[in-house]
Amino acid sequence: MLPTDVELLAIREPLTTSLRRGTPLVWASGDGRERRALLGWGERFRAVARGPQRFAQLSAAFREHVAATRHDGGAAPLAFVTVTFAADSAVDSVLVVPEVVGRWHLGQLEIPAAGQVPEPSEPAEFEELDFRAGSLTREQYRRAVARAVGLIEGGEVEKIVVARDLEAVATHPIDLSAVLARLQYANPESWTFHVDGMFGSSPELLAAVHGRSVHSRVLAGSAPVTGRPDADAAAAAGLLASGKDRIEHEFAARSVAERLGRVAEVVTSEAEVLRLPTIMHLATEVTGTLTRDLSALDVAALVHPSAAVCGTPSDRAAELITELEGLDRGRYAGPVGWVDADGNGQFAIALRSGQLAADRCSVRLFAGGGIVDGSVPNEELAETAQKFLPMYQALSPVARP
Repeated sequence: MLPTDVELLAIREPLTTSLRRGTPLVWASGDGRERRALLGWGERFRAVARGPQRFAQLSAAFREHVAATRHDGGAAPLAFVTVTFAADSAVDSVLVVPEVVGRWHLGQLEIPAAGQVPEPSEPAEFEELDFRAGSLTREQYRRAVARAVGLIEGGEVEKIVVARDLEAVATHPIDLSAVLARLQYANPESWTFHVDGMFGSSPELLAAVHGRSVHSRVLAGSAPVTGRPDADAAAAAGLLASGKDRIEHEFAARSVAERLGRVAEVVTSEAEVLRLPTIMHLATEVTGTLTRDLSALDVAALVHPSAAVCGTPSDRAAELITELEGLDRGRYAGPVGWVDADGNGQFAIALRSGQLAADRCSVRLFAGGGIVDGSVPNEELAETAQKFLPMYQALSPVARP
């Protein structure tokens, strides 16, 4: 990820320390020896876009920047990207090329020797935040789910994802670096990210490209994790046997496999249970070989939105989502990740996430659930509460890094 012909400076320090160097752009995953992070400081180039062509506009802007950089003899750039869920969102989709890119692995941060990064800040003390209802109250969410079930029974759609939001409010600016450290430590199976105030730890990989290899991890269908081995084993078995959850998951996996199949030869795994700290999901791996040259951002544009965050059929589901939710999702459930000058990169779906306000004193959190025939409003509300937990715990004063 870093140029091989550039002299590197190695700094021995924990990842938590690297994350406290300013508020970096972040892409981190894994635990123990496999924990890795890609970090960025400063801003060399920024592109913003809105509307149906937002992916194409960001991709074109980055290609032009890459060409100009190569012409001037500079190091090949790498960009961090966050894209809105909906084409009609009033929020910007953003691509940022940092001034300095660092790679953290095995207790060591490597940066270009000529680069400069901020000194680490002191660990933050967390205050208790006020959590307020967003665009939908709990009762309004139940009614939205009930309406969605009615639309499914009426044949409008087969599946639709309905989300709700919460606002977490502080009296002082939130220390995002400390929150990111907590998120990564607590969610090693997920991809922890931060781009332009959009941050979280997503367990769902939308698209990863390395050369001609492509990979996606599809999640849909869930059950809570209690920490009690017998109960969790029973829940996992029940999840695998659940007709409702298997149908929901099949819609999501098929949507990704079919879209990737247009540009790659793909293989789809059998669904298995992926257990995370607070929730478990049915998971399917879709892997393949691209049949044409596409960047990770191009592939993310092709796959988004999957049925895991939108519905089936996707066009009609997207229309109904606007009616049912009555909110602008912004970058929630949109692609977030990185892409380099050669087109390699990784994009997750921005789940278990929130958008930091400009004054840094509040965060808008999101969570949703896939609604299919047989969905129960109270159960779907409980599922969203479970999905808020990773962010709630990372922002809480009782959490520990």
